[in-house]
Amino acid sequence: MSQVFGEIRRAPARIIVSVFALALAIGAIGVFAIPTVAASSLRDAAHRDQLAQVVMSTTDTGDVDIPALLTPIENVELAEIQVLTHVAVGNGDTPELSPPIQVVGVEIGQQQIDIVHADKGRLPERADEVLVSDGVADIGATIAAVGHGDTTTELTVVGVGGTSAWSGEDVLFTTLDTAAGMAGLEGANRVVVVVTHETNQADLSATAEATADLFSDEGIALTLLPEIVPNGEHPIETDIEEVSTLIGLLGIVAGIVAIVLLGSTTNTLITERTREAAVMRMLGARRRKLRRRLRRLAVGIAVAAAVIGVPLGILISNVIARMVLQEFVGITPGLAVSLPVVVGSVAFAVVGARLVASRAARRVTNVPLASALRDRDGSPFGRRFGERLAAGIPIGSLLNRTSIRNVVHRRSRSLAIVGQVTIAVASLMIVTSFATTINDFNVSELEAWNWQSKTTVAGEGLDIDAELADTDPRSEAGIDVIGELGEWEIEVYGLPADTLMINRTLDQGVWIEQPNDAVVSRGFAERLDISVGDDIEVLLASGPAIYQVTGLHPDPLRSVFVGVETLSTELGASGRRNVIYSLDNETSVELAGLTAVVHYDAVSEDETARRAIMLIFGAIGFVVVAVTGLAIASGLAVNVYERRHEFAALEAIGGRRRDIYRVVSAELAPLAMLGIGLGLAFGYIGSWAIVDSFEAGDAVEINLAFATGAIPAVVAVVVLGSLAIAGLMVRRVTSQPVAEMLRTAA
Repeated sequence: MSQVFGEIRRAPARIIVSVFALALAIGAIGVFAIPTVAASSLRDAAHRDQLAQVVMSTTDTGDVDIPALLTPIENVELAEIQVLTHVAVGNGDTPELSPPIQVVGVEIGQQQIDIVHADKGRLPERADEVLVSDGVADIGATIAAVGHGDTTTELTVVGVGGTSAWSGEDVLFTTLDTAAGMAGLEGANRVVVVVTHETNQADLSATAEATADLFSDEGIALTLLPEIVPNGEHPIETDIEEVSTLIGLLGIVAGIVAIVLLGSTTNTLITERTREAAVMRMLGARRRKLRRRLRRLAVGIAVAAAVIGVPLGILISNVIARMVLQEFVGITPGLAVSLPVVVGSVAFAVVGARLVASRAARRVTNVPLASALRDRDGSPFGRRFGERLAAGIPIGSLLNRTSIRNVVHRRSRSLAIVGQVTIAVASLMIVTSFATTINDFNVSELEAWNWQSKTTVAGEGLDIDAELADTDPRSEAGIDVIGELGEWEIEVYGLPADTLMINRTLDQGVWIEQPNDAVVSRGFAERLDISVGDDIEVLLASGPAIYQVTGLHPDPLRSVFVGVETLSTELGASGRRNVIYSLDNETSVELAGLTAVVHYDAVSEDETARRAIMLIFGAIGFVVVAVTGLAIASGLAVNVYERRHEFAALEAIGGRRRDIYRVVSAELAPLAMLGIGLGLAFGYIGSWAIVDSFEAGDAVEINLAFATGAIPAVVAVVVLGSLAIAGLMVRRVTSQPVAEMLRTAA
């Protein structure tokens, strides 16, 4: 350790920069812990609230004893009923009501599944009391809830809280009877199940299927596909893990930059000790022992960086995990640590340092003693064929030849600078391209649709009479439900054959004409290898339905379009619909019951999710760019520092600071331009890889929008930043007296 402290005293700036940059890289590697941190918090919440593994939305269960009904199913440990409905909310002073808000009715105080808890206040005890999710209302407020049949129920807010099953949503939690009254139900319309064993997807699906069969015998139908949560996970866990894994790719980039920087710094420090090593060899020291001694410096830097970087990585992983969970789930996680990531990042730093130091130590101890003792530079120019070739090429003035000679001679340093610039540019282009890609995708999601407003009736059934839309020539009644195809959750749209609400121009095939025709979104069809003419089996809440694919649509999502009457018949509600599409901002169709209107402009311009994703990727992108910036600064500093004798000699024969800066700039310019070119190429490849990963993981068609408009700004930042750093380094070296530099630079 004394050796490390000795080197710090000899070259404090570059050692400290290397330590800090490597520490920052180790911290960036901490993003690999985000899935663990997020999963830990989510599973803690799932365990605390005893979340269900199977959730089934049904028609009115009436007076059927659901827990007793499900007793014959061996895998069912607990079963409870809930009521899910929607109400409009106002208060006694304001007649204007809010858009529909969810009401969840449970057996408060007797729950064993999806347990509702109060973070503030208390749980409801009477029929006129309610607990709300955070941000809905304050304790003590009075809520006028308008539900089924326009009946108004006055509710007093007694608590704020909920259950993680409804995290991130606006919900009113009340008693089972109160919610049933608001919904106009005799029983319940939602059944939640906790199983005894085997919580994998297949077994849970089998349990849900057996449950649906028992419901059918009692005249109870499913209104939605069962929600399956396997392996003790939280419902949102898979989506969070996918985002976290993609963030982790940038952590790999930071680690690579750090190793390049450590290799560059270590190589210089070891090379500077060539003559010292030669003297020790003359005194009888063995090469193996000398190499071990020289490697200690790099390992010491790595250990020092790990001491700083591990806590930094824990902080980064927890901060980003908190950003992800708060933005997408509404959960504030506790502190969590991933031991494998901590051990792996430390091993990465220490082992990587030893590896990069080994080559330099081997080269230094293999230099012939006479050369090592004679030459000031441990690796004098002209030893390699490439150096001799470069020396014979006439390239402009003496200063230009000096620049080229240094680039060729210090090839490891030159490659390091090229690599660091490459990664800086690639990182900036990936982050900016991700932003432009998200912007374009948000537009393309609705690009094929022509409706300006979409009106639905609160509830999960087909509650709209198809004939109602006939009163408005600019409106159409359709169906929008969730289904499954090839284990993928999909949107199933029921539309008239002559619909005006979507662009019917296809990439291949023809639009729906016959009752069992279906059109599938092109990207999704390609992922599942579906072609025109194939038969597909779509799983609906009512059971499987077989359609023949007649065309492929440019819609980028997982969508299947079928005839509206065919779909309503498959769902057991012929002549019924659940959505009114309109070419106007407000439909003139009058619907009975509580309605919600979605406007095209509001959806297409909603930037909430986009801002959240960009904030997260921007944060880790900033860490990566910061590491590369430090790496470039350190590389230039070492490059100028180790040539201080050369620059002092140039000053002694009449050279000025601008001449030295010209030499350094002439060396830096081609390296920076090469790095920029490679960075743009790798930025494109990296952006494509991330987008392709999203497409493969979600079976959607995103399409990369490479941020070509950002290239001038990125190039300017990298070039001007590098030249500014070079100027600072030159100024620092030339500020010392020439005589002192000539005397001490050895």
